[in-house]
Amino acid sequence: MNGILICFVTGVTLFHFVGELPGVSWLSLILVFPFFWHKAWLRPWMALLMGGGWSLLYASLVLQQQLPASLENSDLILEGVVDSLPVRRGNLASFQMRVISLKDERENPVELTRVQLSWYGANKPLGVGDGWRLKVRLKRPRGLQNPVGFDLQRRLFIQEIGAKGYVRAGSVNQPIEIDAGSYRVDRIRQWIATQIDQHTAQPIAAALLKALAVGDKRGIDLAAWQVFSQTGTNHLMAISGLHVGIVAGWLWYVGSWLWRRSERLCLRIPALKAGAILALIGALVYAALAGFSLPTQRALLMLSVSLGAVIFGYQVQFGRSLLLALFLVVLLDPFAPLRLGFWLSFAAVAVILWSVGGRIAPWRGWRQGVRVQGYVTLGLLPVLYHLFGQASLISPLVNLIMIPWFSLVLVPILLLGLPTLLIPVLADAWFMLLGTLAEGTYQALEWFSSLPFAMIYLPDSGEWLWFVAMLGGMLILAPGGMPGRLIGVWLYLPVWLVMPERPQEGGVRLTLLDVGQGLACVVETHRHLLIYDTGPGNGFAYRVADSTLIPYLHSQGHQRVDRLVVSNGDQDHAGGVASLQEAFPITDFLSGEPEKFDRARGCQAGESWSWGSITFKVLHPAHEESYKKANNRSCVLQIDTGDWKILLTGDIEKEAEMRLLQRYPTGLASQLLVAPHHGSNSSSSKDFVTAVDPDWVLFSTGYKNSYGFPKEEVIRRWLSHGSQILNTAQTGAIQFRITPGQTTLKPKLYREINSHYWSDNSL
Repeated sequence: MNGILICFVTGVTLFHFVGELPGVSWLSLILVFPFFWHKAWLRPWMALLMGGGWSLLYASLVLQQQLPASLENSDLILEGVVDSLPVRRGNLASFQMRVISLKDERENPVELTRVQLSWYGANKPLGVGDGWRLKVRLKRPRGLQNPVGFDLQRRLFIQEIGAKGYVRAGSVNQPIEIDAGSYRVDRIRQWIATQIDQHTAQPIAAALLKALAVGDKRGIDLAAWQVFSQTGTNHLMAISGLHVGIVAGWLWYVGSWLWRRSERLCLRIPALKAGAILALIGALVYAALAGFSLPTQRALLMLSVSLGAVIFGYQVQFGRSLLLALFLVVLLDPFAPLRLGFWLSFAAVAVILWSVGGRIAPWRGWRQGVRVQGYVTLGLLPVLYHLFGQASLISPLVNLIMIPWFSLVLVPILLLGLPTLLIPVLADAWFMLLGTLAEGTYQALEWFSSLPFAMIYLPDSGEWLWFVAMLGGMLILAPGGMPGRLIGVWLYLPVWLVMPERPQEGGVRLTLLDVGQGLACVVETHRHLLIYDTGPGNGFAYRVADSTLIPYLHSQGHQRVDRLVVSNGDQDHAGGVASLQEAFPITDFLSGEPEKFDRARGCQAGESWSWGSITFKVLHPAHEESYKKANNRSCVLQIDTGDWKILLTGDIEKEAEMRLLQRYPTGLASQLLVAPHHGSNSSSSKDFVTAVDPDWVLFSTGYKNSYGFPKEEVIRRWLSHGSQILNTAQTGAIQFRITPGQTTLKPKLYREINSHYWSDNSL
């Protein structure tokens, strides 16, 4: 039976590696399985195919519920119900809706199940379970595609989001009456979150308490998540298997103790079983308060198997209960293997089983807690590095302190205090205490995160090295006496010693990252790193650099930025400057608008420098020139490898192009060009196109952006000169590797490389 379950889970998982969705007709093969089930040697293979078929069926149903490309950016009338806790940041509300009906301008129905919306200037309160009729504009679910970093499209697919978009202003935007009975629990969650906000004075304490009470992480900002990440305590900040286990453990202990006080009750039901029943009910209630998130579902399934065995008098080994829970999770949610938390949670339990099980003298007391925490950290290091490129070195120490603190103090006091929310006077006193405890907890974590060795980053060393390291970890954690444990140390070493390939001497690697409507370009030489623009952001919570530029630099093993060039001060080019300055030391900082930044100096035409045989030259702006439009002050940089020239132009428009043509009538010619101003009609004049005459023109734009960049007229102008066009909105990140003596340029396009069956590669 164990082999059958493992093969089914493997089939569900392997299906998600296919590049294109197979036809559902393949499911007809399953019809013949009953005729061959009696052959024992075929059963694992049939279970494998059944797992893949289950994923295929589920994925096909979800992908059918996506917005047709022909309806993108057109006005639609949506009737639906808010089915997520709305997130508000100033005048912006973000939320998800379950669609009741969706109609186009001709009132033709559109098949869609769920959408994700933003509403600027929402002037009425939004609550989960509320019905609305809204005028919306939608796009197909699509995310940025880069060598590393966050994959939004995968998350939207997992959440079964068929479109994302925004609410348009209009009189049609009105609440509607619906039957919200199925949202009672979510409304209770929202009410609890609101009450905690009202009774807790400290914002960060309120955010932490809401996350622990009802799984509401809306109040945790980027800075706080960085603190939790650097201390390895992310798992403590939201309701997870640990928290559900805490509740179940307390209720089991208390329930059994109380039950033993009555001889009559014990004669009817043993105290151990009574406590197990109470623990299971409590875990179910707590999971409901968390919105039945995937981590709580996993924990609930494992508890159901383990406690069910106690209740019904069966003996189930812990390893079998883990396997059954694994099977039930993927049976209920075939997309679970696409979630990183799925692998981390089951890997943590597997590490504990592997490292603790089979020992002749089991550890006891506090030594067991210390060793288990250390072994879990050591065992998960390769997994964490492979998935995130980083891990917290102080995590074992911090968790050794914080897990008991949360388990024995913070979570129990919080849950005991929830009923006081019905009595405001009691709630004020109770949550004043809780607020003080939560605030102190965060300050302690903040101090730990400030330690210089808190977080370590490892570059991307290749898939096979991480699997070798995982094998080494298994050998190191094996019980004493098992042969080959020392070999595990040697298997760990390659991921620390092997570095990503750098451009050879005299070579350049240019990577135009996919940052949406903005620009971020990375130029790497054999020993140096230049960043040209940092992508969009608003200076606060939203910085694309955090999920694209910075992870890419870490993956390549960079420790510093030798030169940062920010072409101009617009947020689509400079939004990630603060994040980059926090993440890396920057040796030199140039900008066309230096007055907008700390420690930046102005770009001056004529400045040049050489890194090896590679020459960098600032072409614009000149000191004596002035412009009414800030775009025309953009820093223009030309890179010369000897055989090839690259021209980076920022947001210059026709006036600046004319000045460049006057100053360098024959010096603008370049084989590779990042197009001015994202392909706006205000740039790429005919004379400029003729003077540069590139082989490749790269546009950095957002998918179907509201500006309509790049403009068709501009594209035709470049094509008429024989240039080849690439647009990050269509291709994802674009990378060119230039080596000495190279005769042709060939790009690497990451939307093609990262293509999956759920990927939207439409133009």
